Amino acid sequence: MYDKILVPIDGSRDSYCALREAESLAKAFHSKLYILTVLTDTNVIEHYPGNFLTTDFRQAQAVRGENILEKAKDQLDYDGEIETCYRIGRAAEEIVAAAEDHDVDLIVMGSRGLGGFSRTLLGSVSDKVLNLAKVPVLVNKVVCKE
Repeated sequence: MYDKILVPIDGSRDSYCALREAESLAKAFHSKLYILTVLTDTNVIEHYPGNFLTTDFRQAQAVRGENILEKAKDQLDYDGEIETCYRIGRAAEEIVAAAEDHDVDLIVMGSRGLGGFSRTLLGSVSDKVLNLAKVPVLVNKVVCKE
């Protein structure tokens, strides 16, 4: 039923809880898991004054993305196929684009990510994905224990 499952994670507890739910589904359906993290598009912050946007920032951002993906893989006990990747841009749009690029059958994500302030400003990423996605989206609202 679900041959390919996309799990967007951002390093938040909710996203790792969603990863566990996706793993359960992947085991049941023998699915391929795609684990994605979306990094901030540096064009968004280039408009702020100061000289903090350097190659070091971009490199640190890439390292952060790799660390999030490694932590995710370390938490899994899944023998099936797993692919990780990161994209740069606006989270909801990149999640939907990744789902289309990989032709996934299901997106599994947490209901909340990092930071309530950005949610207030930008709207919920999960809400946007629900509205933009062309495949089913499972929003995991269960808080798991670490």
